[in-house]
Amino acid sequence: MRIADFVITAALVVGVSGTALAQNSNNSNNTSGFDPEGHWFASAYLGSNFGGPNSTVQNLANLTNNSDIDTGSNASINFGGEVGYVFNGAYGAEFMANYSPNFELGNVLLVRRPGLATYMVNGIAAIPIHLGDTRFRPFVSGGVGAVQLRSEIFTIDPTTNPNVNTIGTTTENGSRFGWDLGGGLMIFNGAWGLRGDVRYYKATTENNISDTTIGGLFLHQELSGLSFWNANFGVAFRW
Repeated sequence: MRIADFVITAALVVGVSGTALAQNSNNSNNTSGFDPEGHWFASAYLGSNFGGPNSTVQNLANLTNNSDIDTGSNASINFGGEVGYVFNGAYGAEFMANYSPNFELGNVLLVRRPGLATYMVNGIAAIPIHLGDTRFRPFVSGGVGAVQLRSEIFTIDPTTNPNVNTIGTTTENGSRFGWDLGGGLMIFNGAWGLRGDVRYYKATTENNISDTTIGGLFLHQELSGLSFWNANFGVAFRW
């Protein structure tokens, strides 16, 4: 799905949902749906990454009986949290931090699946809808930040050695400027509520290679232009 198509679809869904729900809230004490003042919100959530690179780490299973080597799978769990502020329940800003301890990558140098973290500062726009005491907040948000990768890799290509136990390893850390765009729904009844969203992440592409070590080349190959989706669901709190 192209990003432009995603944004247009999200906007249409938010608009139609807002119109329909607002029409059903005419008997509410607050038919406008807007909070008289802004408020803070925070949430913690759990979900899964998808749509990223395919794992080929399982190819190494033919080279060794070392149980520490990841055999790969389609699962890529993700968890994180956010905190933000909205004016009139409609527009504001948020900070999001997410972490995937077993992100799926396809690189023969990987000893096991790496950890991937994202840190984003987003603008947020929502449609505040009140139905009695329940507040619905369909929203879209997007912004910029950092995509960080931490990996344990072999120091040489393991396919050239029949026994990877004799090959040295090194831990590599790197980060790249990136951006995100997503949409979802927050529902509050009182101070507590639920939050869910689907979000696209993209790291910028770097054409210049400044570090030509095996670790530097690995990070350049895997981080430059890295993109993926994630879907999350969790609890939220407003004050």
